Amino acid sequence: MTDFAIIGIAVFLGIIGGRFFDKIGIPEVVGIVLIGVILGESFLGILNIERLDHYKPLVDLALAFFGFFIGAELKFEELRKLGLIILSILSFEVIFTFSIVATGVYLFTGEPLLAILFGTLAISTAPAATADVIWEYGAAGELTTTILALVGFDDIATVFVYSITSTYVVASLEHIQLSIFDALRYFMNNIGLAIVIGTLFGVIMTLFIRILHKKKDVFVMAMGIVILTSGIAEIFEASEIISTMIVGILFANFYKGSDSAIDAIRELSAPIFTVFFVLIGARMNIYLLPVLGLTGVIYLGLSMLGKTSGSTFGAWLAKAGDNIKKNIGISLYSQAGIALGLATHLYFSLKELGPVGMEYGTRIVNTLISATLILLIIGPIMVKLALRRAGEIGRIKREELVFEK
Repeated sequence: MTDFAIIGIAVFLGIIGGRFFDKIGIPEVVGIVLIGVILGESFLGILNIERLDHYKPLVDLALAFFGFFIGAELKFEELRKLGLIILSILSFEVIFTFSIVATGVYLFTGEPLLAILFGTLAISTAPAATADVIWEYGAAGELTTTILALVGFDDIATVFVYSITSTYVVASLEHIQLSIFDALRYFMNNIGLAIVIGTLFGVIMTLFIRILHKKKDVFVMAMGIVILTSGIAEIFEASEIISTMIVGILFANFYKGSDSAIDAIRELSAPIFTVFFVLIGARMNIYLLPVLGLTGVIYLGLSMLGKTSGSTFGAWLAKAGDNIKKNIGISLYSQAGIALGLATHLYFSLKELGPVGMEYGTRIVNTLISATLILLIIGPIMVKLALRRAGEIGRIKREELVFEK
């Protein structure tokens, strides 16, 4: 079957699956992911591993736009108002999640290095699945802004912790002295460089876009800059989603007509997002669920406990509003891209270090694949529940897509 035929099937069935789940009150992203599971090796095998690797550019493209849209939701005025609250929630979410998962896995397995790695990977939150629910239901408000900020900053926090813990684990398995500079180099290459790239292209876009008068030219320019930013970040092995998030922040805060342009770009990007979630679902092999085992169940349960307790405590300590305190804890469960990406990176790093490293890498990858499938179903449902309890659903009515006025 040709690539175009497969992509067409993915979009067609993904939309049908998403609409069906929306009709029964479940976020459409869950239906799209499950369509991917059906098309993947779990059932039909149309999207096998070789094809999934072949379609990686589509995944990167979707993540680039997700980063851009998340950044575009973060207005400086709202961030100033919620800045301390977001910082407090982020700090305790990271501390609690890492500590609770690492401690639980260590008590069960008795393997401290494995426990440290699981604790690190549990920190991440899937920005794509979480943000998609927010946009699907037109949500807006303090809770919405807090969630969007956290899913972006979670990526930064995860990579920062990973740069330290992975370096420590590799050094321990190789029986060499830990160099903190190796850890900092990984973080700066991945996040620091991404911020520089995003800032550079964000400034370029906001300067050039001011001379454009037609809406069509504005969002075509914006889409081009987002794709270019992602491509440059990939060349330098920097975080693509963080770099495009910075572009989105600058675009939304320094271009007066950004809202309508962002709505138009989001509408045009819808097929890309549908393909993205289908491909994510296809990568999940349900036959690996039994491999989850007790370690995986512990990881799954304690990661949700850590997210809930840490973010709720951080919100309480910062004296956040009731909508945030009561709902933020259940809004951060989803895992996908960065967790799987780092788990895969760990696998290739550890398998070269002998039998113990190979065992750790295999256990981590298999556990994360299984846990991610479950969290990609639970997470969006809980985000919708949180937004509904906070009364923030339906506050934004998106503009109709209009090219010229």
